[in-house]
Amino acid sequence: MKEFNLFLLLFLIFFLTTIIRVIPDGFHPDSLVYMSMASNLANGTSSFWNLNFTEMLFHPFYEHPPLGILIMSLPFHIFTDTIIIDKLFGISFAILIAFIISLIIGLVVKESQKSTLLLSLFYFLAFPIVGNTFENNLLEIPATFFILLSVYIFLKYIQTLQKTTFYSFAFTLTLLAAFLVKGPVMIFTLALPFFYFLLFSKKYSFKAMLQFYAFVLLFTLLFASMLYSYHPSNIYLSNYFENQILNSINGSRGGNEHFKLTKQLIIDFASIFLISYILISIRAKKFIKLKPTNYFWLFILIGLSGSLPLEISPRQHDYYIFPSLAFFAIALGTLFTQEITILMKKLYNLKVVHLLNITLIITIGVISFQKLNTNSRYQNFYADFISAKVKIEQNSKIKTCSDNPIDYDKLKQNIGLSANLKRYYNAELTDKDTDATYYLTTINSLNSCEPDKEKYLYIGAKEPK
Repeated sequence: MKEFNLFLLLFLIFFLTTIIRVIPDGFHPDSLVYMSMASNLANGTSSFWNLNFTEMLFHPFYEHPPLGILIMSLPFHIFTDTIIIDKLFGISFAILIAFIISLIIGLVVKESQKSTLLLSLFYFLAFPIVGNTFENNLLEIPATFFILLSVYIFLKYIQTLQKTTFYSFAFTLTLLAAFLVKGPVMIFTLALPFFYFLLFSKKYSFKAMLQFYAFVLLFTLLFASMLYSYHPSNIYLSNYFENQILNSINGSRGGNEHFKLTKQLIIDFASIFLISYILISIRAKKFIKLKPTNYFWLFILIGLSGSLPLEISPRQHDYYIFPSLAFFAIALGTLFTQEITILMKKLYNLKVVHLLNITLIITIGVISFQKLNTNSRYQNFYADFISAKVKIEQNSKIKTCSDNPIDYDKLKQNIGLSANLKRYYNAELTDKDTDATYYLTTINSLNSCEPDKEKYLYIGAKEPK
């Protein structure tokens, strides 16, 4: 019963930090773009090495490697094209990531595996950006799955140090998958064998490390030559490196702040650490001497290798550090499990966990009810289109017109507008008259952009006077 209440507590925290966030209407613009392209991929209007969004934006698309979009397209092949997929994609991957974390903990923790798992998952959810990332279907999610899988494969190999060829191939394959989702910043677990040698040299010799790296290098060269020799992948990745990687490093893609991610990581990690330490010290009525294991330092090093290199670019978003947070969470879990377990036993006796679960259930119910039929983003779009029950035929083209730069940006350069139209109606904005069925302008531009009513269909909430 106690174990059930702990798992229930963790699920309720997951619900409060993540699931409840997808109840309102509205998605992150990146999610709308990715899911729209995934839909295009599923219905055959684009291909793996020839992704596109609309004729006016990201045509062709070279912002990221294509594997993440392919993964997002899989539910569209299985189910119908519905917004429910957008709501559940990140949540579903959260479960897969939790499963891989459990496998990793099962390899490195000999005692109190369930307690360490629960605490590690709790710490993972405690990082503020985690719930936001899962909510918004960002590419860091599938990339993190492959990164964690690479760590599991290597730690599984360490158990026996046999079948080096097989495990090095599987390790390289997962890193390739992570790269094809989010680029070179996602191959940071390549440093794992070196970190493991530093901390466990008695078990993992320098010779064994070199042998493993030799096979990884061999398979990397094999995969790289295949991508280079295949013309579509060569063109796509060449454009990706030029448009995304190089321009992000030199700052031409925007951003003007280095060390933003490091500062945020320090604040979040220190907050979780200090709160945990204060709680166990209050319980013991003295300062507790912590005993970090080598695995604690191993996961800290992996996490740092996934976050510190991001500082090379001034273009920084807080969710960029999402892939490294799982390793910091596991490290904290291995550090505090014993003391937190003792604290939880005391709370059990006081029935605090049971009362906390009841409180969370009531809180979740109230907040969920409040969030129903609300908008978290693009409220104007939902008011003008969704709530107004505007009907637009699938695969339609909408002619835009504007007579000033401000309205031009509102229409043609507005990724949010294009993304919502594409995702909810599979319709595209265009500045061409060819095949355009509808007409869209602004109030300010209406007088100079009055549409030909005999040519274009009206898409407002009701028939115009």
